Amino acid sequence: MLKLGFNSEKASNELKLLLLTPQKRRRILRGAGRKVRRDSRKRIRGQKDLTGKTWQGRSNGRKTRMLKKLGKHVQVQTSPNTAKVTFGNKRLGQIARAHQDGISQEMTAAEASRKYGTVKEGAKATREQAKALRLEGYKIRRNKGKGWKKATLKWITTNLSQQQAGLILRTLRDEQSKTRWTIQLPERSFLGQNQIEYKALRNQVLNEAFRLS
Repeated sequence: MLKLGFNSEKASNELKLLLLTPQKRRRILRGAGRKVRRDSRKRIRGQKDLTGKTWQGRSNGRKTRMLKKLGKHVQVQTSPNTAKVTFGNKRLGQIARAHQDGISQEMTAAEASRKYGTVKEGAKATREQAKALRLEGYKIRRNKGKGWKKATLKWITTNLSQQQAGLILRTLRDEQSKTRWTIQLPERSFLGQNQIEYKALRNQVLNEAFRLS
């Protein structure tokens, strides 16, 4: 059996919202947009996605917080009939979408140089490079040349340059030097609302419409 019903109170509040002046509708929608923005910023601070699950960590193992600068650039744009939570800066919007949806990005060596800077000649190997070398089984001669031993992090970062470490890594991995590569970003959603938040916000909008009518 299919049972149909009509929620008269809900319909009445929706009608009140439609009958409000454009200024009052914009005011309500601005408040709703700001609520979505607050929730999105809270997720960035907590490093959690829309389901409440903690984001996947950085690929290099660093524990620094991710996307922490995006939150302050989230904007709310309103009209009498719509509210949009977005980014005013196109580049930031592209970065946010890449993390929100977990899409792949193609990067060239030139882009990497602009973003991360070029390696200074003679700069010592990084800790990340040292960890990667140890993972690949990089070894050095023991004192007085008696056999081989696994290089320590301290030895690598003290005795190898970044260029040397990179070359050794490519050799151990049997890789060619790349000029272009694809980076797959894990999904780290933060912008928007989950189902519970959406229902609560919808009720807030309708109740505010009832109050202002």
